[in-house]
Amino acid sequence: MDWEVEKADWPNSDISQFVETPEAKWHFQKTGAGSKVLLLHGSGATTHSFEGLMQELRGHHEVLAIDLPGHGFSSELRRVESSLSNVAVAIGQLLNELDFAPELIVGHSAGAAIAVELVHRSIINPKGFVAINGAFYPFPGFAGSLFPAMAKLLFLNPLVPSIFAISASRARVARLMDSTGSKLTQKQIHYYERALASSKHVRGTLAMMASWQLETMQRKLQALNVPTCLLIGGADGTIDPNASVETEKSMPNCSRQLLNGFGHLVHEEAPELVSECIRDFWSQNQGLHS
Repeated sequence: MDWEVEKADWPNSDISQFVETPEAKWHFQKTGAGSKVLLLHGSGATTHSFEGLMQELRGHHEVLAIDLPGHGFSSELRRVESSLSNVAVAIGQLLNELDFAPELIVGHSAGAAIAVELVHRSIINPKGFVAINGAFYPFPGFAGSLFPAMAKLLFLNPLVPSIFAISASRARVARLMDSTGSKLTQKQIHYYERALASSKHVRGTLAMMASWQLETMQRKLQALNVPTCLLIGGADGTIDPNASVETEKSMPNCSRQLLNGFGHLVHEEAPELVSECIRDFWSQNQGLHS
């Protein structure tokens, strides 16, 4: 995506900044004051998906949202593939560069898996973790092998990102968003249209999907001794809400909150509700009123 083209009306562009690390050029947004919160978006999204949530949290926290490698206005990783471990290490470099040590980490979908990896590798040491419809497990059976392989094949074909971007019509993007079970506004859908019209953004998404390995995630979740809250959209059409029941049971310090009537993008549908859940969790687990 081209920042000079998009910045005029991109969500929260007034707080956007850029920084270089050895692995990437990063786009990030930082605002607010108080305990430090890191927001990690899901695959195919950008910081725009946290527009409302950042506005809600900024009065209580210092909030940092980043574009993942290859997504939005961040570059792809320069020397390594976008595997879970490599993305986590690169984010660690960014956090060091910004001197930002998250006390609370909030990850949506694939961003939640990255959050687990950051903690597992001791790159960060947060006091709390909120997973919004976390994508913790591979697709079951044959699909678990097929989808990453397909993503890799598509990623290796230099024409595919451009073809996909050209074909990302308004109707197709609207159908894609509708399949998540979330009801977004036309304005919110339009940001996804703009992102998916960028071959660079599509390439970054495919690169991450092609390198995604979640086979050891169950073991990492079981070892995660950080107070955790699973926020689950009851109408999630992307990840089965019932999967979170077993996740809660397997984690040593975990609670689960079902948000009925909301889909995979609940943080975009109801940022006020999600912010309230995050702040309640933080207050209850830290004994603080942030």
